[in-house]
Amino acid sequence: MSRRKSIHIVVNPAAGSRHGGLFEYVTALLKKDGAAVTVEETNGPGHATVLAYRAASSGAADVVVAAGGDGTINEVARGLLGFGTPMGIIPLGTANVLAIEIGLKIKARAVADMLLFGEAQLIGTGDIDGDLFLLMAGAGFDGRIVHGIDPRLKRRFGKGAFVWAGLCEWLRGPGAPLDLVVDGRREKAAWAVVTNARHYAGKFVLAPDADITWPGLDVFLFRKPGRLAFAGYLLALGLGRVGALKSVTVRRARHIDFLGPEGTPLEVDGDERGHLPRTVTQGTRFLRLVMPAASR
Repeated sequence: MSRRKSIHIVVNPAAGSRHGGLFEYVTALLKKDGAAVTVEETNGPGHATVLAYRAASSGAADVVVAAGGDGTINEVARGLLGFGTPMGIIPLGTANVLAIEIGLKIKARAVADMLLFGEAQLIGTGDIDGDLFLLMAGAGFDGRIVHGIDPRLKRRFGKGAFVWAGLCEWLRGPGAPLDLVVDGRREKAAWAVVTNARHYAGKFVLAPDADITWPGLDVFLFRKPGRLAFAGYLLALGLGRVGALKSVTVRRARHIDFLGPEGTPLEVDGDERGHLPRTVTQGTRFLRLVMPAASR
């Protein structure tokens, strides 16, 4: 495709300290290649959605770019719904699951080329009580991890903060069983993840048959409680073999009611998103996402 000329970037200033100046290198390359670059910084939760909405409403940008982690990307995506303006990303987060999902190399030249020349493709989405998500929603184990992380440790240690929080949560042991309804069928699980993507928590493959460019959600129900069972789940995740475990049920689903226990933490795209009860559905709204450019 032809070169994009107007690029509007929404950046989370709290992200990016661990990426060696990636943001600065990308913006410099975009300007060197002749693009008009506008940069706006977020000032708190939800602000990226407002900024993205305003940028798309103006009609001036060829692409609105989310620069930050998967949570910032989620917020920008929500601001672009209903507009034809595509979304691009500059991955500056801890896990960068969406970047991994689309095969983006986290190098300045690759990111700049994607934003300038990459094709915009429709991707499927999920929905939580009216709010879009792109990657996954988890209740129970991962929800408690995300809710329990100290933001200062996350900024300082990145993935190490998640590892530490996960270890602490594992030592506490699983909480009360989750009560769900999956496409009308009542279910119980020690942990549950609904995913729109192949990858989870970075490069780990949770749903090998998933494709973010196609609509549909996969539900993973981890049945057994206990530290030993959860150690097995995490080992299987590292090996990309979660679906092969007899104690894990995998279902394709359109409508999932997380009924309780009331107050159980929920994480969405790697950020905390309230507590149960919540309803997750297959998204009916699509987003145009800029994909990595072919070699030039």
